[in-house]
Amino acid sequence: MNPFAKTAAGLFSVIGPKSSDPLQAERICSALIQKLSEDPSRNLDPRTWQNAVQMVPNQVESATTSQTLNRTMPVGDLPGALASICANAAGGGKAQAGLAKPISSYLSKYGEPTAFNCLILDQGNPAEIHLYLTCLNVAEGRGSENFSIASTFLSASLNLSDKQAASRIAELFGGYGPPSDQPYYLRISL
Repeated sequence: MNPFAKTAAGLFSVIGPKSSDPLQAERICSALIQKLSEDPSRNLDPRTWQNAVQMVPNQVESATTSQTLNRTMPVGDLPGALASICANAAGGGKAQAGLAKPISSYLSKYGEPTAFNCLILDQGNPAEIHLYLTCLNVAEGRGSENFSIASTFLSASLNLSDKQAASRIAELFGGYGPPSDQPYYLRISL
């Protein structure tokens, strides 16, 4: 019997300072969650996530990269490996250290997922929002502990100090509140 669980998962995460008012990153995240929830049959499709993120306007920079990693590890270590890839995509430092453990914990609930989409919106700096989308697809390699992890990364930055960009973002996302405590949402305070 194949112990490899055939599951797919998605996670949204916002990084930012504690605040009594919703951050713009939280509003954008809430809008993206709503957009992706419109079609439950496609809400874990990586292309759907990429299209939704690319609809956010005024992206100062945008980059997409793809790569395939071949890893050998026990199947139980797979959630930690996927979490590490997502945390590394979001940069380093405090954010990476603070992200890997909760993402791994979230993924552990799903056994060993074959697909995982992770969107991180980092508003640690009030004047910028950095978006990091990681779409991972896991395939078994030869042998029970060999895995091939195909990853697609999409990153973009929004400059909120640009008054025109900030006004457009407020116009589009100002009506959204922060995401509620859903099992697929993670808020990390700096």
